[in-house]
Amino acid sequence: MKQIKSFKERKRERIDLEADRTIDGYLTRKNRFSSWRPPVKSELIDIDTITEAKIIQTKFASFEKFTEIELKEIENINKLCRKEGNSEIKVHQVENIDGGKGFNIGRQVLPKYTFQLGNSENPQFKILVLASTHGGESRLARAVLQGILQLARPGEERYRLLERGTILFDPVVDPAGFDNQTRGAVTRDGMAVNAPLLGGGWAQPGLRSPWGLGDRNSAQGRNSLEAQDVLTRSNQAHYKEILGGRASWVYDAHETCEFTRWPDLAFTYGGILLMAHIYLSHIKLASLNQLESCISWWRKLRSFINDHNPLEGPLYREQLLWHDPRMQKITRIKDRIKELGQRTMEEKFDRAFLFLPHVERDIRIEESVYIGGMMFRIPRILLGPDVLGLEGVTTESFQQDLVVRAKQTLASLEAQLRVVGLDYKGEEGD
Repeated sequence: MKQIKSFKERKRERIDLEADRTIDGYLTRKNRFSSWRPPVKSELIDIDTITEAKIIQTKFASFEKFTEIELKEIENINKLCRKEGNSEIKVHQVENIDGGKGFNIGRQVLPKYTFQLGNSENPQFKILVLASTHGGESRLARAVLQGILQLARPGEERYRLLERGTILFDPVVDPAGFDNQTRGAVTRDGMAVNAPLLGGGWAQPGLRSPWGLGDRNSAQGRNSLEAQDVLTRSNQAHYKEILGGRASWVYDAHETCEFTRWPDLAFTYGGILLMAHIYLSHIKLASLNQLESCISWWRKLRSFINDHNPLEGPLYREQLLWHDPRMQKITRIKDRIKELGQRTMEEKFDRAFLFLPHVERDIRIEESVYIGGMMFRIPRILLGPDVLGLEGVTTESFQQDLVVRAKQTLASLEAQLRVVGLDYKGEEGD
């Protein structure tokens, strides 16, 4: 057993060294056969502005304290905007639809705010950005706040983005979970699952239980008004009111936190997994379920031959959605994340999920891309965007370094704003 453990440790270290040499050496490439090149520096959101000091400032802050920090920083930026003649960040208070003055958070009644940038009069797009849906994933709120502050600063690309559409940010979807650092799970019927998503129960008996059960992960996943609490119903009503009924795209940011230990290969060293919220017909979904995923070089070779055979139907899931414009958009988002020098969930990490015990994985439709995400079918969880019926992407950042996870979140945000808001097709020469 010690020899096996030692072999696994050496293998992890070798893979991580190879990946870090790529990232730390400022080299990245679009795919296995592309040339190596430096990561691009974005004029929209500079992902290197997020620092460990900024993350630590809010890592274990209460929701009340974080609200003070974000309102103060946004007011400071708005003062600069007024001086420079730029558009300011709009601050909206989420109204309690049951008539209360705020929401019960940490034994207090506290207000909750969202923030809006851009053209709300005649927008070509309406993007909703959600973070900290799971209370234990509170670092994401700081990363998203950093993105808001940068987008309000001068810059030709920023002006162009904000002239074309509007962006609504909710950095802390679940204030109570933010305070408690907890999360949980529910079924599609709104009932609590006895076993949390990872560990300790019938769904995944091999893993320990790190989470509680009473937070917004539960409420966001409930698809009936009777099962939703007042904050969830108020959030949803607020999004619809500010965005004129509906968002054209939603980005729901998540992270896998430090306490997740197994399998180390995926959860410690993996990159960004993209969970696509695209809604397919029952016929197409059934076809996807009948096909295998194109993992391994020989399947890729077979797929290539099959693509050039007009008499044969698709062999793999990736082929069935190849020409779907929504899938092409998500692929461009994934490629942009790589251009910014951040890892996605490459095939070598994706394979590690095969070792998760007793888990029925959701549909892998492209490298790093799933429909609905993995691990959610046994507990029957609905992600927040699915409850709202919105198309877009949920990302899960796996790298266990806090700063890297924050940079992955900012890279995912930048990529989606660029692709969805600016119709980005890729770097010149690709």
